[in-house]
Amino acid sequence: MTTRPHIQVSPEIRLGLMALVTGALSGAFSAVMLGLIGGIGKQFWGETTEEGLIKSIPLLWSLTVCGGVGVILALVERGDDRNLLPELPETLEDLRDPDHAPQRHEFRSILAAALAQIGGAPVGPEALLTRLVTVASRAIWRGRDNTLSHAAIAGSMGLFEAPLLGGVVVNQHRVNLQSRWIPGTIGGLAGFAVFGGILELSGGSMARVPYIWPTTFREDLGSVSVGLLAGLVGSALGFGLRQWRSALQRRQLLKHWRWWPVLTGLLLGVLLHWVPMVGFAGEHQVIPLLDGANKDSVPLLLSVGALKLLMLGLCLETGWRGGIFFPGFILSCAFGGGLHELLPQLGSLSSWCAGITSGFFVLMLGRPLVVLVLSICLMQGHGTASGLIGVGVAVLISRRLDGGNDVPPPRPETHGSPECPEPQA
Repeated sequence: MTTRPHIQVSPEIRLGLMALVTGALSGAFSAVMLGLIGGIGKQFWGETTEEGLIKSIPLLWSLTVCGGVGVILALVERGDDRNLLPELPETLEDLRDPDHAPQRHEFRSILAAALAQIGGAPVGPEALLTRLVTVASRAIWRGRDNTLSHAAIAGSMGLFEAPLLGGVVVNQHRVNLQSRWIPGTIGGLAGFAVFGGILELSGGSMARVPYIWPTTFREDLGSVSVGLLAGLVGSALGFGLRQWRSALQRRQLLKHWRWWPVLTGLLLGVLLHWVPMVGFAGEHQVIPLLDGANKDSVPLLLSVGALKLLMLGLCLETGWRGGIFFPGFILSCAFGGGLHELLPQLGSLSSWCAGITSGFFVLMLGRPLVVLVLSICLMQGHGTASGLIGVGVAVLISRRLDGGNDVPPPRPETHGSPECPEPQA
């Protein structure tokens, strides 16, 4: 009787296969959850409203929805830091150092973040999706294998249509080939393939936005000039948001009064009535803004960018939690559109948007490689040269402001963290 030979599978191959499956499942899960939340949001607001193509929302409706969501957020979060959704850098830090991760009430924080998305807050979905897949991964693997949690997070980055973004994000602090880079890259590729395929089937992408390439020396010089100017503008915006959030964090608004989400919701409702583009994460506003479908006056575009920046910081610090990627991208493009209208002979719209986006995110994230990949993916290759120059300009400014250190400001202290000791009885 013959026996089949036992095939030995190396740990590296086994890890790669598991990362591939984990990343693909994470990408599919993220796509389904984003579609579900987006579908509910469209029932409240309508597709043209979320795209910024409507000039006004009925005031009573926007106040009712945003104020109502604010009330629910106040009841769910109770002014407790443990009920607030962590942002993406905090989720990654929790994963890298689970022994010192602050205590969190995951269900409350995820529910509140989903409601903030539905309620029209200018916060992105990436913080919610990465937290969802992290919690799911921990439940499946029960903490035995953080490498697969890294693969899951990388797979969820498929919403940015970026094959390598997931691997760069999870490995941004130091090179760790086996536990982060390999599973992150493989998981990110799988998540991109699955999520990107679903996105194409649903009709999303920037395929209809034409690519504009410089063809003369004058246009080349204009692109370089735009990159320098846009990098400065983007750095100023990023530094402004950092200072705005720091000022709000020092006041610890939710610790002193738990009903801040209601006031923020009412303010958001008023702004949505007058300028709908101020609200929402922004993923549906990208294409209309870049292809000129909602081209507006210079003062209005600059006002949209400034108000979105202020509301992004206020929402994050008053219980309307989420990510900064899409709203940061949209406010950068709003400023880029305004400056392009102001200086139409200097560069293209995409070069302005790419340069400002890069400068903004370098000041916010402090990781040039992550920002470069993120900017290219958000712009899908439009204005890449300007984006690269914007990264360089912002890195120089960031080092000057932070004393030669690229690291962004420390994450806020939360209940149970080492920096936040328990109160004395």
